[in-house]
Amino acid sequence: MIDLIAYILVRVLNKIFSVIPISFSLWLGRRLGLLVFFINRKRRVVAYANLKAAFAKEKSPAELRAITKKVYQTLVQTFVEVLNLTKVNKAYVDRYVEVVNMERVRNASKSGRGTILLTAHFGDWELSGLVSSVVGYPILVLAREQKMKRLNEALNRLRESNGCKVIRKGMQTKNILRALHNNQVVGILSDQDAGKNGMFVNFFGRPTSCHTGPFEIARKTNAIILPNFIVRTGGAHHKLYLEEYIDFSDPGSTDDIRRSLQKFANVLEAYIRKYPDQWLWMHKRWKSTPVRTVLVLNDGKAGHLNQSLAIASDIQRSRATQGYGINDTHIEKVDVKYKSSIHRALLKVLASFASWRCHGCMKCMKLCLEPDTYDRLMRSYSEFVVSCGSSLAPVNVFMSKENNAKNIVVMKPDIMMGLRQFSLAVIPRHDDPPKRKNVVSTYAAPNLIDEGRLRNAGEKLRRQADLGSDRIVGLLLGGDNPEFRLTGGSAAAVLDAALRFCDETDSQLLVTTSRRTPGEVERYLIDRLKGDPRCKLLVIANQDNPKDTMEAILDLSRLLLVSGESISMISEAVSSAKRVIVFELEKKDARQTKHEKTLNAMRIDGYIDIAKPAELLPAMKRAWADTRPVKEFKDAETIYQAVRKII
Repeated sequence: MIDLIAYILVRVLNKIFSVIPISFSLWLGRRLGLLVFFINRKRRVVAYANLKAAFAKEKSPAELRAITKKVYQTLVQTFVEVLNLTKVNKAYVDRYVEVVNMERVRNASKSGRGTILLTAHFGDWELSGLVSSVVGYPILVLAREQKMKRLNEALNRLRESNGCKVIRKGMQTKNILRALHNNQVVGILSDQDAGKNGMFVNFFGRPTSCHTGPFEIARKTNAIILPNFIVRTGGAHHKLYLEEYIDFSDPGSTDDIRRSLQKFANVLEAYIRKYPDQWLWMHKRWKSTPVRTVLVLNDGKAGHLNQSLAIASDIQRSRATQGYGINDTHIEKVDVKYKSSIHRALLKVLASFASWRCHGCMKCMKLCLEPDTYDRLMRSYSEFVVSCGSSLAPVNVFMSKENNAKNIVVMKPDIMMGLRQFSLAVIPRHDDPPKRKNVVSTYAAPNLIDEGRLRNAGEKLRRQADLGSDRIVGLLLGGDNPEFRLTGGSAAAVLDAALRFCDETDSQLLVTTSRRTPGEVERYLIDRLKGDPRCKLLVIANQDNPKDTMEAILDLSRLLLVSGESISMISEAVSSAKRVIVFELEKKDARQTKHEKTLNAMRIDGYIDIAKPAELLPAMKRAWADTRPVKEFKDAETIYQAVRKII
């Protein structure tokens, strides 16, 4: 029924437009194009994302939105001209179409060989085929079959109204080969995604899957490929450009299929860059590209950044299981700074109302972020956005809307934004995560711990520190946070216990601090451990923090002592498959915190032991004597499987 209605509508509109001036028809088309732009969500989102991928570093969101509008206007004008194809005769072409380099099609016709007029969904591509027929070079065009048969036939009749002939479905390849062997002209469109089995060439800086059919046919039939593009110069006026030949039979030519595809892609890209509103951006041109980008937002907190990078690494691994290389997934980090705490709070409120209509606007982001941050974000394009912490959640939301990207947040976002704005939320159990399809609940925090990475770091440190023994204890000291403080007394008690244990077990000690470690504790460690033969490594993070120090300590240590204020550090320790004792720090408030609830749950489930600094030595002896296998910590695998589901 819909097919019949569409068929009748096309026939009626053709009759109406046949008596209406073309200029007025196109004026209506431009107005209708704006209407379609506002209501066609699905294709508008794709079109804008494609434009963003191609021009993010060159054009602002406002410019890209304006181009998207014009793309819709151009497309509807093209449809209007299709309905007017019965008007296209020699007088029409003489008045409205200027052909540039016409001698190229003449020379191709005189060569005694077939010619493939190769074009793209650019400008009024439907008109370009008719122009060839009207000026004396009848053309056979390969047109895409529409699902509605009556509508498809009505459109083909319009295409054939003035000498052009459409190759129907069924015998396409055979008819094309016959026509080219008979030295005829065939028109082919070739600019859409060819899937994973297509040939990949560079197009707008990305590997892009292309159909090889036209080039294989040209080589098989000894045909000349003549790239051509029609440009709307205003209203009904056009310029049809005939470009340089792609000819496999030229003497000395080394052209192969890939080189020829790249030539065509280069020419097409040049036209699109010059006239970006005249290409059909609505199709998923880079659907099959192996290259994807993960945008990692950074709030300046090392722990948060590492958690986000861990998620980005999971995306890399997930894509690797799909056959892509690790290097096919790019990770781009952007530091995010708000103008003030008030602006940060404001963006949280605004993000709760964010929708697909935000793309091309981003005024909220511009209002709330520092100019450098805003510019850096707007010049980026990514298929995935990852952030950790509530302060970055609103930026994550807006960037996912801007890029039509999937987004992942670590930690529970502000209640005002909710979870519906995220593809996946990784939330620790102490935040009471709701049971939703897009939520994964964890004990602790994502981390970058990897067996191979640990081993490499450990072997390097073993050589540098001349560690001949496997009897090693690692001490990971954090520092103050809003709930806990590391005092000099606590640090002294922990160090006393660790050194005494080393004496009793003939063990060696590896120590590292964090950037939050108080200065007085750092000075105490330096004074106490300088020249001590039991301490084989002391790293003061605020002075010097060699790469992979943490990984090396985790790999080499048989027992790990970790300060209890850092969930990130504890997560890394338990993920290393070593016995872990968490020592308690002084609390700033007597109330039990969510943090403590998490640690207690991990203790009950057998992942860690917890001890006060004064009780640390007996806890270390028990752990050292325990011969049972260390319980596997499955947070990382849980997160990885959740990430895989959304890739």
